Amino acid sequence: MPEFDIVFIQFLVTDTMTFQKQKLCYVLPEFKKDDATHFSHIHDFLKGIAQKFDLYLLIEKGELPDDNLGCDHARVLIFKWLPLRLLETLCMMFLLRMHGYRNVYIHYSFLAAFLASLIIRPTGGKVFYWNCGEPWKYKRSAIRDFFENKTYKIITYLITGSESIAQRYANHYKILIAKIKVIPNWIDTKRFHVVGGKDTLKRELGLPLDKKIILFVHHLSPRKGAHHILPIARELFKIRQDVFFVVVGSGPYDKTIRSELAADTTLSKIVCLEGEVPNTKIPTYFFVADVFFMPSEEEGFPHVLLEAMSLGTLFIASDIGAVKEITPKTMHQYILKQSDVPGFARALHKILNQPPSVLAQLSTELKSLVARYDISIVMEKFTKLFV
Repeated sequence: MPEFDIVFIQFLVTDTMTFQKQKLCYVLPEFKKDDATHFSHIHDFLKGIAQKFDLYLLIEKGELPDDNLGCDHARVLIFKWLPLRLLETLCMMFLLRMHGYRNVYIHYSFLAAFLASLIIRPTGGKVFYWNCGEPWKYKRSAIRDFFENKTYKIITYLITGSESIAQRYANHYKILIAKIKVIPNWIDTKRFHVVGGKDTLKRELGLPLDKKIILFVHHLSPRKGAHHILPIARELFKIRQDVFFVVVGSGPYDKTIRSELAADTTLSKIVCLEGEVPNTKIPTYFFVADVFFMPSEEEGFPHVLLEAMSLGTLFIASDIGAVKEITPKTMHQYILKQSDVPGFARALHKILNQPPSVLAQLSTELKSLVARYDISIVMEKFTKLFV
């Protein structure tokens, strides 16, 4: 019997045990157990909502989650070739709808949102599509642009992270604001908690004890400002020499950075490329850092800022997306115009020169503010989408 049929028959049988819960299909573009991206936060989230819903997790690529994630059903699409994968998605949406799943929540995959809308909406269901960024800043192919624009028209609701971003989506894609729901990103503040001394943890990470640690954690791409990392390090080193840059992440700009470091013996001594690090280990990096910097050119509601704030780590960031909207006003002096390399260097120097009492006060404010984005609070808002 084909694998597709076996999996779905198992789904039909086990579903009788969860009839009392409201049914919800959650679509993820990718699932990896040791994910180094923001998708790791979704793992925490799924564990919570699996207690409230009969949750069918549909994964476009990757691997199945462990049983302890709590999903009632989970499936990874079989086909890799795009036409067959699209056909499989259509078939799954039809079968899920026939089996009583009338709500489909899709994280970022606009093709899945488009296909789900073709099946779910005409049969009385609803499609909720999460997208939070500034995609209009980048040129797309004509075909992608057509289907992406069409997707915003045929979904039931667009879900995005903040009021200001919701308005930008409404303006750019000509969507009625009533069709957009705001659900912020979240952080599991219990998971983003570190116990131990900074010096001890620095030794474990192989970081110098006598330097100020400047941290970058993000995808290494121009969109996330990866091309600004070394210029900022170079500018700051002209001002002060007691700094050490730690770069966590991978991406298309990784090779360029490594090549530039190989040609610059000065920078190579003060910049460490850690590569991809599972998100479960990221809290330690934020905890030992003196300051985090995010020179991104495109963002929505960046999880990395929630991570930094949860550990009380001060930051310098580009004034894009919802950055000012989700951070305390006392930190707005450290939110700069994007691509301002000299400005980032000066701001890093300024924050490192603040008295310990000021740094402690700012750190406390960050921890206090981030509590409003705790996973338990956002989970309640998410649940109300389907009432």
